[in-house]
Amino acid sequence: MKSTTFSKPLTAKQSRFIDEYMVDMNGTAAAARCGYSKKTSRAIACELLTKPDIQAELQARGAALARELEITRTDIVRGFLDAFEMARADRQPSVMVSSMAAVAKLLQLYAVETKRVELTAGQCALQANFASLDDAQLLALIANSGGGAVDRPTACLAH
Repeated sequence: MKSTTFSKPLTAKQSRFIDEYMVDMNGTAAAARCGYSKKTSRAIACELLTKPDIQAELQARGAALARELEITRTDIVRGFLDAFEMARADRQPSVMVSSMAAVAKLLQLYAVETKRVELTAGQCALQANFASLDDAQLLALIANSGGGAVDRPTACLAH
């Protein structure tokens, strides 16, 4: 059975924010152009960009634009790689780094990997012990260890 989610339609101001955001992908500027206060435009942009309905609309509009322009992710990656090679030939390391960073971001190579680590009962007890200490107690423990390695618990979720 399919689950159906009902969402409220976007307000006129939210829709205008999306229009403005699509201009330069600058949330703060888009919020200001929509009439939000310059003092609060950054916070408003952050709030709006976290709303699922707005995220979905931005994704849909971006996909529609890519289809219209007949641009694929592969085309974009190739363009960045071409820019990298031109920068290499011109000996421009900062442009090379920027190109590779853009490729890595596009390919989601910066995505955080989360791994589950199973702890033994002893490790869980040790972790609970450390978790119960306040900052002063932790600093004292480190100081007493001579600055060397402190036997500390393994996190349940490691990045």
